[in-house]
Amino acid sequence: MTTNVRSRLLAPILIPIAIVLVMGGFVGGVAALLLYNTKTGALAFAAVAAGGILFAVSLAAGRDRLEARAKVVLSLAAVLPFGLGLGVATGAIGDVPDEERMINVQPLITVPEDAPVLAAENSLEYCLLAADGSCTPTDSWEVVPSAEAETLSFVFENLEPQIPHNVVITTLEGTADAPQAGEVLAESTLISGVSNEYFVAEDVTWDDLPEQWYFFCRVHANMNGIGTVVSG
Repeated sequence: MTTNVRSRLLAPILIPIAIVLVMGGFVGGVAALLLYNTKTGALAFAAVAAGGILFAVSLAAGRDRLEARAKVVLSLAAVLPFGLGLGVATGAIGDVPDEERMINVQPLITVPEDAPVLAAENSLEYCLLAADGSCTPTDSWEVVPSAEAETLSFVFENLEPQIPHNVVITTLEGTADAPQAGEVLAESTLISGVSNEYFVAEDVTWDDLPEQWYFFCRVHANMNGIGTVVSG
């Protein structure tokens, strides 16, 4: 009698605690699976786990009573992907370099306020953005090195809908009247349509950039000009 009374008194306390502990363990496991895997690995495990859970639910819903073998299949379908993912996350399976784990991936880049800006609003020439949103066509680009970024970096804005543009920076060959591209120092990604990008050339410092250099669009070679480093 005493045992039954204790059970009735403790059950309302122990059951919620057990549920919380199980949920906490599940959430912690999922967090570990996502954070300590690579991005590709985490997405793959998450997709397989979701498929396993859906399979288990559909199999269970389609039968009034499950045999022992079906229960084993359901358990494996729902739990095995998480187990494999956690095995990789903890290092028990495979060998994932620490720098490639999502927890060690560099955070989203913050664009410095003093980053140089170049834009393209047509396929004829680059332009310089003004504070009022207007863009003045130019074949020259005076750049003040960013004090917040040690390496060559700039913002490129593509203002032309559905047309791809980018910026390639090279050494300056030829003359000022007939400039030509030399050695490629940096090349931003190709932006298709209206968008912008903060480009960072990790291997090129501002000191590596010559006082004068050449820049052009990889898609539209007529879009080009001479860049100049301006101190201060």
